[in-house]
Amino acid sequence: MGIISIAILLAMASMTLFADVLAPFDENFANISKTLAAPDGFNILGTDSSGRDVWSRLLFGAQLTLSSALLCAAVAIAIGLPAGLVAGYYAGKFEAVSNWVVSILMSLPGLIVLLTIRAAFGPSVWIAMIAFGVLISPSYFRLTRSAVQSVRNELYVDAARVSGLSDLSIITRHIFSVVRAPIIIQTAAIAGVAIAIQSGLEFLGLGDPAKATWGVMLSEGFKNVYLTPTLLFWPALAMALTIGALVLLGNAIRDALEDGEKIKHRRKVRTKSTTAAPAVGAAATRAARKTAAAVEAGTEHHLVKVTNLGVGYPRQTAPSRKWWTTSPSTLTAAKSSASWANPARVNPRPPSPSWACCRTLHASWAGPSSSMATTPSLQATKRSARNACPSCAASGFPISRRNP
Repeated sequence: MGIISIAILLAMASMTLFADVLAPFDENFANISKTLAAPDGFNILGTDSSGRDVWSRLLFGAQLTLSSALLCAAVAIAIGLPAGLVAGYYAGKFEAVSNWVVSILMSLPGLIVLLTIRAAFGPSVWIAMIAFGVLISPSYFRLTRSAVQSVRNELYVDAARVSGLSDLSIITRHIFSVVRAPIIIQTAAIAGVAIAIQSGLEFLGLGDPAKATWGVMLSEGFKNVYLTPTLLFWPALAMALTIGALVLLGNAIRDALEDGEKIKHRRKVRTKSTTAAPAVGAAATRAARKTAAAVEAGTEHHLVKVTNLGVGYPRQTAPSRKWWTTSPSTLTAAKSSASWANPARVNPRPPSPSWACCRTLHASWAGPSSSMATTPSLQATKRSARNACPSCAASGFPISRRNP
C-alpha cells in the first residue's frame, strides 16, 4: 500500500510541477461555442459551463490546492512541534501557559474563524490556510508533549545528561526520534484535512472564482450535475486519491520506522550465520563469541554497552530458627530402648512428614513421662539437642520447632 500511495502522490506532484506543459489551455481560457462539451481531441475531459477546459483547470487546480495544504501543515508544525518539545521536556510555567493558549485555540469554532478572516482579508486561499494552520497546531502540541513526557525520565535520557550533552542535543538526538513517527502520521492527516477544508469553503462559494482549484471545480460541477455529471466526478476523484494516498503513506512510513530496528537486527544475524564456516570447531566458536568488536555498526550513539552480565541472589545458608537434632549413636540407643519396642508407650497420633526420618525421638518424646525416665539417654538428648540431624538437614525436614 505504501508503494501505491507513493505512486499516486508522485503522479499528483508531477501534474502540479508540469502543469504549464501538460495543460493545453490556460486555466481561464473560455470558448463560448463549446460550453459543457463532451470530451474530444482538443478537450480531453470536456469543458465546463463557461467553455473552459476541464483537464487544464484540473492541473492548475492541483498546484494551488496541494501548495496551500502543504502551507497549512507547515504552519501547524512550526508552531506546535517546538512548543510541544519545550513544554514536554522542561514543563513548569511554560507548559502551563502553553496549555492555556492551546485550550483557547481549541475552543474557537474553526469554520466561523475562517469565515471572519475571509470577510476581513478577502477570498485568499493562502491567508485562509495560514489561519487554519494556527487553529490546527494544538493537535501537534499535545501529541508532541505527550510523547516527550513519556520518555523524558528514561535512563538513556539521564545518561545523556550525565555525559554532558546539552538540552538541545538531547532533544534533537534522543527525544525527537520518539515523536518522529507520530508527527509524520499527523502531517499526512492534516494535509488531507486541509484539502477537504479548503475545498469545502470554495464549494460553498467563499473562494476566489478567478483561481482554479478543486473546490471551485466541485462547486461548478454541482451546479450542472444533471447536465454533465463528469464535471463533479473529476475533481472529486482527484481529491479522494490524494487524501487516501496521504493517509496510506503516513501509515506505511510509521510502520517502516517502527520495524526498522527489528529488520536490521534480523539481517545482521542472518549475515553472520551464512558467512560462518560449517567446519569451525567448538573451541574456535567459543573464542569468537568471547571476542567482540570495540564498536558495532549501528551502536555508535550508545553510551554504555554491557555484555555477559550475570545476576545472582543470596541464599540463606543456615536456618534462622533452632532445630532439635540427635546423633546416630543416640538413634541406635533409642531403637534398643523399651519405648521403641512397646507400642503402648507411643502416641497413637501418626508422625507428621517432618518427623519421617527421626520418628524414634518423636515417639519417645510424645509418650508418657515414664518412658523418658526409663531412657535417660533420650532425656539428655532432649535437653542438649539444638541443631538439625544430618539426615533431616539434607532433606530439609526439621525434627522439632520448639521444645516439646
